[in-house]
Amino acid sequence: MQIAIYSRNSVARQAEGTSRLAWRLRDKGVTTLLYEPFFYSLSSNERELLQPIVTLFADAKELSSEVLCLMSIGGDGTFLNAASLVFGTNIPLVGISTGRLGFLPSVSIDKVEEAMRCILAGDFDVERRTLLQVEGCADQQQYVLNEVCLQKRGAPIAKINVHINGELLNNYWADGIIVATPTGSTAYSLSAGGPIVAPDAQCFIVSAIAPHSLNIRPVIIPDSSLLELEMATREGRLIVGVDNKSYELPTSTKLRVQKATATVGLIKLKQINFYQTLRKKLLWGSDARG
Repeated sequence: MQIAIYSRNSVARQAEGTSRLAWRLRDKGVTTLLYEPFFYSLSSNERELLQPIVTLFADAKELSSEVLCLMSIGGDGTFLNAASLVFGTNIPLVGISTGRLGFLPSVSIDKVEEAMRCILAGDFDVERRTLLQVEGCADQQQYVLNEVCLQKRGAPIAKINVHINGELLNNYWADGIIVATPTGSTAYSLSAGGPIVAPDAQCFIVSAIAPHSLNIRPVIIPDSSLLELEMATREGRLIVGVDNKSYELPTSTKLRVQKATATVGLIKLKQINFYQTLRKKLLWGSDARG
């Protein structure tokens, strides 16, 4: 049996958590595959301790069917990077959180050994999450777990035309527009005033960023929809964000956004659920009156 571990920051907590996890897995007779760039970001002492017990990998092509799961150690950004390695594969992902607010990593670092026992015992479900397929922002199509965001570059307000299945939704005057999946509803979309959506809902959320008109509100549409996004601005350039990557492109760029045929699997431990995470992260039910 093999388990792959991904992290992108060699800060003390990630390094310590990764080393402890790798040794525990070795004690269980599990082969640990460690993301190569992370390994070489560690100190020489940390690398020396891990060298005998890990095998390095650089991309998903090096992960075989024997890999039980990919563990991401870090925050939401780390999780999104890890997810991009396994888009469209049967390798499920589980996030070990070393941050404070992130919604994607579901297991706190102090609960990692308990989670590991459940995973090794097969005591978990795999939840398939919807991905967006984005065309027009790079030479090849992009797969997105959270959101695609079209934003102005510079000060002037922009006009963004949004069509759904060939029909005009709106000509938005705003700083930008977000198209989010249910998974991404707790990310940038939430900051822009979008609703929280259960991850198994079959929809997308369209939210304007700082709209010029106060009567503009987020719109929920079926995930069978094809969206076309186009921006006009005096700057001549725009920023396209796909999860935690961004591209600066000319305003002649047109984006096509739709549901991807590929998905990504997230490990769902039976003692953790989405609503429990909401209550914990957003402090619902807490009395803030002191």
